[in-house]
Amino acid sequence: MTPAATTDPVRTVAVVGAGPRGTAVVERLVAASNAPGWQGSGPDSAGPLIVHLIDPYVGMGGSVWRHDQSEVLLMNTTTCQTTMYPDASCHAALPTTRTTTLAEHLAAEGLGPADFASRAAHGRYLAHVLETAEADADPARLRIVRHRAEAVDVAGPPDGPQRVRLDDGRVLTADAVALALGHLATAPAPRSLQYAEAARRHGLVHLGPANPLEVDYGALLGREAVAVQGMGLNFYDAIGMLTHLAGGRFEEAGGPDAPPSGLRYLPGGAEPLLVVGSRSGMVYRPKPDLSPAMPEPYTPQVLTSERVLELAVRPAGVDHERDVMPLMLAELRRALRDVGATELADDEAIMRLLFPFGRRGGPIDHAHQRTRDVLRDALRAATAPDPAWLAVYRALIALRIQVNRLQDLGAYTTESVRADIDGHLRNAFASWASGPPVQRVRQLLALEEAALVRFIGPGMRIDIDEQAGRFLVHAGTGAGTATDPAVRCDGVLEAHLPAVDLPAYRSSLIGAWRERGEVQKDSWASRGSRRRVPTGSIAVEGLYAPIGTDGTVYERRLLIGVPVTTAQPGSAITAEPGTGAQLLRHAEAVALRLARAGGALPGA
Repeated sequence: MTPAATTDPVRTVAVVGAGPRGTAVVERLVAASNAPGWQGSGPDSAGPLIVHLIDPYVGMGGSVWRHDQSEVLLMNTTTCQTTMYPDASCHAALPTTRTTTLAEHLAAEGLGPADFASRAAHGRYLAHVLETAEADADPARLRIVRHRAEAVDVAGPPDGPQRVRLDDGRVLTADAVALALGHLATAPAPRSLQYAEAARRHGLVHLGPANPLEVDYGALLGREAVAVQGMGLNFYDAIGMLTHLAGGRFEEAGGPDAPPSGLRYLPGGAEPLLVVGSRSGMVYRPKPDLSPAMPEPYTPQVLTSERVLELAVRPAGVDHERDVMPLMLAELRRALRDVGATELADDEAIMRLLFPFGRRGGPIDHAHQRTRDVLRDALRAATAPDPAWLAVYRALIALRIQVNRLQDLGAYTTESVRADIDGHLRNAFASWASGPPVQRVRQLLALEEAALVRFIGPGMRIDIDEQAGRFLVHAGTGAGTATDPAVRCDGVLEAHLPAVDLPAYRSSLIGAWRERGEVQKDSWASRGSRRRVPTGSIAVEGLYAPIGTDGTVYERRLLIGVPVTTAQPGSAITAEPGTGAQLLRHAEAVALRLARAGGALPGA
């Protein structure tokens, strides 16, 4: 590492990104500035700490949550499951004088704690939190300066002032910079490039992985059939946006002849047939309707925090199938017995619930019918809500936290992470715990009932039929696929976010770091073999500081969130009250480092 710089602090720091993480860092800086020990007021002080907040959508909630987006796009968590203020579970070192959750803020808009808000509404909450922080800041101690711009480079010595170049030509100098960059656009993968080139040759349409706000869903209207790769939240976003742009309407359908969805879709006339599938075929199921209030979080009784710590110190490492899955099944059996669902409290029945198409996503017969039936069953159970369904849902949310803790502690063997956690368990967790609101699944089933959706199942494959000038969509290869013949499509929508992949990032800022060798890919090592596996994440030291290709640690640059998922697992998860939210804990740690670098707080 190079020697520490000797220049005096310029008493200026920068926060790049004004979404949830960037806003949380600013809120924690304001909390620090109003606490004892802050050096920045009085006649003999060096003046206030200046905080530059940089984002093209500053004051609007950031790019994902900006408050001017369509109300059609929804959150997949209820309003009471989001906050921007630390509570007792976070064990905050700094005072917290504000406590307003998303639910409390949106109560004035008529939303209850168990309702699902639009993403624009969340953006309004983030804007309110920022405005409140600005109002709470004593200008003699701290001043926040907004910059509606993109940071295209951050340069400077490892332990000295940084120069932040903006896309409007300005250059800001800061003692340290926090970077809350979120999901970044990536260069197309080889398969995406093939789809795009085929679309150009044959007059088809291809939409690659992207933030839903950046997808031109209107380009799909008027097409005969569109292949949709991905059955998660981006797929449900596509359902909402396509029907909205087409001018279609969903109407309640009651009476004895009502379809299973309880809705009828009245087409606008330009909707394509959506041919939907994925690698696993695991469609996200609806979150249970728990209005008017959410139950308390489930507390594990088998895979407890104590058991997690006991597993984490095993020197040979943990094999999920051998050491953890039996505990998960025991936890689920217990949860089901507690609600009287003894007929489901059986390992075989539980596995069918978790993995309706098998654990490895192999080909299945009658994929459309089977996927539809899973969704119909899920809709019935989530709408009631069925006590057994609710028990599994609540227990799985708690179990996902415990599994993430094990991985965060480096407990698993590398082989188990690849084969078990990434291989199939994350799909089950996501399908149950990260699904959309009930209304969105009703809409999907209504589209299926209107013959506008066809499920292709696991192992979906898209080829290019050069002779016909179309994309050719196949179900998974293997036994039993004769019931699901290939489908010709004139469009492809890759309905998922770009991967976390440092070499592929298109960000000008990350590109500048790559060119100068000031950033490198991370790798993950398990217990036992300690064999390292490269990831697409950015390598950091001490959770936040990026490491250059020569091993230099850039201590005045602090990364939080999605691009550093190896060091900060679960970085995409919002802050839920009462859970010791990682987002808020990291935000406070980074805010304290910024304040110390700027000379506003003593200590290292």
